[in-house]
Amino acid sequence: MKKLINIISVITLMVLISTLTPAPMLAQEGVTCESDVVVQADDSLSIIAEKVYGDPLAFPVIAEATNSKAASDSSYAKIDNVNVIEPGWKLCIPAATEAQANLGAAAAALGGKAPAVKGGEGHFGYASGSLDHLDPALWYFAATFNLAFATCTPLVTFPDAEGDPGTRVTGGLADLPQISADKLSYTFTLKPGLKFANGNPITGADIKATFERLFAPDLASPATGFFRDIVGAEDFAAGTAKEISGIKVDGDTIIFQLAKPVGSFLYRMTMPFTCPVPAGTPATPIEDGSLLQTGPYMVESYEPSRSLVLVRNPNYNTEVLGDRGKLDKIVMDIGIDPAQAGLLIRAGQLDLYLEALAPADAAQALNDPSLQGRAFANPIPQVLYLWLNNDVPPFDNVKVRQAVNYAINRNAILKVWGGPSQGVVTDQILPPTMPGWTDADIYPMDGDVAMAKQLLAESGITLPVETTLRTINDGAGFVEVAQAIQAQLKEVGINVNIETSPNSVNEPIITTPANKVPMGLNTWTQDYPDPDNFIDTLLNGNRITETNNQNKASFNNPEINAEIEELVVTVGAERVELYHALDAKIIGEYAPWAPILNGAKVDIVSERVTGYLYHPVFGVDWAMMGVQQ
Repeated sequence: MKKLINIISVITLMVLISTLTPAPMLAQEGVTCESDVVVQADDSLSIIAEKVYGDPLAFPVIAEATNSKAASDSSYAKIDNVNVIEPGWKLCIPAATEAQANLGAAAAALGGKAPAVKGGEGHFGYASGSLDHLDPALWYFAATFNLAFATCTPLVTFPDAEGDPGTRVTGGLADLPQISADKLSYTFTLKPGLKFANGNPITGADIKATFERLFAPDLASPATGFFRDIVGAEDFAAGTAKEISGIKVDGDTIIFQLAKPVGSFLYRMTMPFTCPVPAGTPATPIEDGSLLQTGPYMVESYEPSRSLVLVRNPNYNTEVLGDRGKLDKIVMDIGIDPAQAGLLIRAGQLDLYLEALAPADAAQALNDPSLQGRAFANPIPQVLYLWLNNDVPPFDNVKVRQAVNYAINRNAILKVWGGPSQGVVTDQILPPTMPGWTDADIYPMDGDVAMAKQLLAESGITLPVETTLRTINDGAGFVEVAQAIQAQLKEVGINVNIETSPNSVNEPIITTPANKVPMGLNTWTQDYPDPDNFIDTLLNGNRITETNNQNKASFNNPEINAEIEELVVTVGAERVELYHALDAKIIGEYAPWAPILNGAKVDIVSERVTGYLYHPVFGVDWAMMGVQQ
């Protein structure tokens, strides 16, 4: 039954997504190309439209005519996303009179995905508690990683593209590195002419200082686990070395020497933790946003829990780093209730909400004809999971943890979360967006109360048992899901007390193992598209830390730790298959979590938004968004 439900759910979600991505270009009967254009490097549809028509906003007719011709002539490109065209593509250019006649209808079909033109001011919103830190060494919420994509440029990054192209590592401040045959040495060379927002040049010394700052004891950065295999990093962290010996600098060349191969090291170098800060930056938290100096935007002002204002970085080198940052200024209101966000967008008082909308509002938006071209659904590389603290009774008993996985009804929880538009049910660690994913079919999606009771009887614990679940109260759906789990576990003799707080308050509590929180409800969204970002980061007992601990279940099994460590150094296609097998083993045999669902995000944009693009790693790529002026 579980497989059928999952298949139906995935199909339903894909249908919704297909209806909410840009509507197909309007068919043109007998379209005539006055000329053809072959796309060159650095071209965009708006640039081409300005060249041929003198109007950058005339791009929709080029896209429409090209798609119309492509239906009968494969030499023409098929344009699925007007924000993404490739060099070498052949485009159809209609006559100016025909372009003018069709411009209005074509532009209406594109809606929020019409290419952005530079200028103007955007108005975005956050929920309260969305931003954890503005110090790059410390930020780790999905919202701040999304913010980093517009305010930081690491050595390597991801392109501004949807789907699979957006997951391919590309050069950032440096070109792609030279990697030694043994996978132990990565050599980066900074691109020329790069500066911090204050005008000072970005140097190799700044890059080394950035990484050494991550390992400063006073910061307790959650980044250290990702870079502990750099030679000398642990000695530096322990205070027994004055520098990280495995980072060598020669002018603008930086060499990272690893103690052992790390299959995902290049992905890890894209993480916003690596956002460069100037050498000499104090190794203490700096939360005013002044360290965000290498992206297309910089912080003009920040009032925690109230507002964040961004402006263009005057020293961002677009010729070298690409033309990112369309808006002149972005004002972000903090503390907007998810239930109010959709109303504010519809009223034109907000252009975009950067968190999840209230489930009912999101579902309604998908069927609202007035929002055609302005409502978008995207699967998220994310898992919503109930973690069970292996160090706290009764969850120190594996049969109790397995019983929880049988007791919960994931299909019922999905309805509470918002239904099929909000995700698909799962019993696995890795999301379906991960390459090589297959349905492991570990637990029944409707639950099995009888099996849960049998396992609890075998566990030897005395029922009923009292426990506590922590979750957030400023994100849509979390409290409601916690209440559903509470009711389902009560049926088998586990009485749950729910404690809630804003995300920014909850996170320090649950990531400090000494607090002994019995269980909690959280989401994890990938930092980079590799299985180790879920399994190694969240379930390797060797990575448990006193603070900022991401292994919230305190799962520390020596056998599993060894398997994870072996996979981390494995390279090649087999590592993905082995990770998926380990996923099923961990959840089936040890059950440190009860995975529940893989999320989807529904966005609504205001009528004036252009350039909407959903990035597969960072979410909405608002550095590429614009507004009609």
